[in-house]
Amino acid sequence: MTVLHRPRPCGRHRLPAAMRVIRRLLPLAGCGLPAAVLGDPAVADWVRAHGVTVYAGDSTEMDLAGWCRVPVAQVVLRCGGAAEPIREAVAAGVQRFVVSTGQQAGVLVSCAPPGTLVHVDHGCPAVPDEGGLDVIGLHSDVGGCAPVDWGTAAGQLLGRIAQMRSGGPPLTRISLTGGPTAAWIDGDKSELGAIATAVDEAIDEGCARWRVPRPSVTFVPSGSAPEVRTSWTPTPR
Repeated sequence: MTVLHRPRPCGRHRLPAAMRVIRRLLPLAGCGLPAAVLGDPAVADWVRAHGVTVYAGDSTEMDLAGWCRVPVAQVVLRCGGAAEPIREAVAAGVQRFVVSTGQQAGVLVSCAPPGTLVHVDHGCPAVPDEGGLDVIGLHSDVGGCAPVDWGTAAGQLLGRIAQMRSGGPPLTRISLTGGPTAAWIDGDKSELGAIATAVDEAIDEGCARWRVPRPSVTFVPSGSAPEVRTSWTPTPR
């Protein structure tokens, strides 16, 4: 079991302002955060109180989310190369996953209960709706930090949604991960506004081009939290 030591309180965050910037252009947008930000007690308390989605990348980050009392319903596991964290997440009650390989999907199929929700990474082969998996959307890691990179990623996902629609109704959800966490913690209106604008314009263009329904979008920063916010230290398992 991982023992986590919570740091003393850190500086005030501006996450509500950050999310307002995004939702000013995209009212139905979702906003998630990487588990690393939970090292700041003020952020962890706010995440828990407002039901914000937390993206964990491995067992240690799932332990951190649990130690910070983040409800399991708020946790998404980004599946990695090892099967064990996937199985641990399923056993803990996690019901939302991002898969990027067929192998990860196979592990989920082998252990996931009915109703397990999956976002498929842009580069992943198709994941069948079987073995308890319900594919609800597509995911992409943004290739750079510039707003145009976010727009490009959104456009690519819409193109894949169009390619997949022959197998059934088009997917209506996408998630994008990228950029530094600091822009969200600090409520950088200029940077976040430019990102939201680029994604909004890319969705308008992509929906018109591919004739697909406008999807809902979840934005998630991918960079590590500032060092002063992540001073918790896990002990070896």
